Amino acid sequence: MATIQKIFNTNNPSYRVFIRRQGCKTLSKTFPTKKLAKEFALRMESNVSAMYSFQGKSSSTLFKFLVEEYLHKEYRGVRKKEQGRKLGYWVEILGEKLIIDITKNDIYDGLQQLPNDLTNATINRYKAAISVVFSYACKALELTENPVRKIPSLPENNERTRFLSEAERTRLFSSCRASHWDKLYLIVILAITTGARKGELTKLRWNDIDFERRTAYVSTTKNGQPKVLPLTDSVIKELQLFNKNDSSLIFESKVKENVAYCFTKPWKKALEDAEIEDFRFHDLRHSCASYLAQSGASLLEIADVLGHKQISVTKRYAHLCIEHKSSLINRVMGSI
Repeated sequence: MATIQKIFNTNNPSYRVFIRRQGCKTLSKTFPTKKLAKEFALRMESNVSAMYSFQGKSSSTLFKFLVEEYLHKEYRGVRKKEQGRKLGYWVEILGEKLIIDITKNDIYDGLQQLPNDLTNATINRYKAAISVVFSYACKALELTENPVRKIPSLPENNERTRFLSEAERTRLFSSCRASHWDKLYLIVILAITTGARKGELTKLRWNDIDFERRTAYVSTTKNGQPKVLPLTDSVIKELQLFNKNDSSLIFESKVKENVAYCFTKPWKKALEDAEIEDFRFHDLRHSCASYLAQSGASLLEIADVLGHKQISVTKRYAHLCIEHKSSLINRVMGSI
């Protein structure tokens, strides 16, 4: 049973809610308006699990400490700095609030305050960043619900599938071979044959390579899961030219130990020399997927190679699979 008490301890009165239920400790919480007090009382009385949650750790944990705990204990992705930057934005807005008090409206208001020039995709990434933190709170701190899930994502149009033509690939390989950075060809052929992300490749160490089994072990991927990259004969031969047989980074900086080499300039120079426009390093990953699709690989097989958790992400290559199937049907059934 809930009771609301009016308190006159300031110029503006406040309202304290007391909720008593058998088997639970008495709950008490103060609100600036009677409306908020009533809403809280109704929510608690209609949901026993919410009452237990309010008595637990989620009722005493500030959002800023939740973010700190999540990044330290839970986050396993390769973009920790970028994820921390997005969560830093949320900490500025919600850091001093108890996580149990944060509502869908708080999240929505935070999204509305983001700069107007951000794309829908970027705004969705900010929403996703705080959503996984609340999912962690539901799992670790017994929070009853994730308020972010009530907010729909904005529509995106980021299905870029730029990939190298055979002529472009030949020219790019040639210019990479001629680069002043002797490992540019190696990292490019690794990217295009494995579909691995740039961050996954630059974190590879020599002891991650199994030359006998012809594989590379990636301990941490974007989605937090390890994976094994099969390596082609040409990649193995190229790796053997530089093999140090130790635990150092394969693409280590020439100046600092344990830091990846920044190859932005040689990469841009190689594209310029190869006369390739509108192409990013990440498009080598798209090239890998596109070549697989055109060679008859299914969307499930492509998703497995790229490490996609959701097949919906892989569907951007569906039209290439269809083109291959159409060619196959016409070749085999054309005379019928």
